[in-house]
Amino acid sequence: MELRINLDDEFVKSLQDRLNAKTPELAKSALTLLNWAVSEASKGRVILSSDDKGENIHRLAMPALDAVKKT
Repeated sequence: MELRINLDDEFVKSLQDRLNAKTPELAKSALTLLNWAVSEASKGRVILSSDDKGENIHRLAMPALDAVKKT
């Protein structure tokens, strides 16, 4: 399957620089992360981030994950 999307060049360049990645690697990593997030959401789990001490917790807010059907 071929998928074409339009992204801001500076946004993509910034991610590439921060990850030291090429565009195909960047897209594969992004889709891998999204696939994992969808899998977790389908189990009724939430995705959180915290600082390295496990404090200052934030929940990921992403409308696409709110629409995932629970299994």
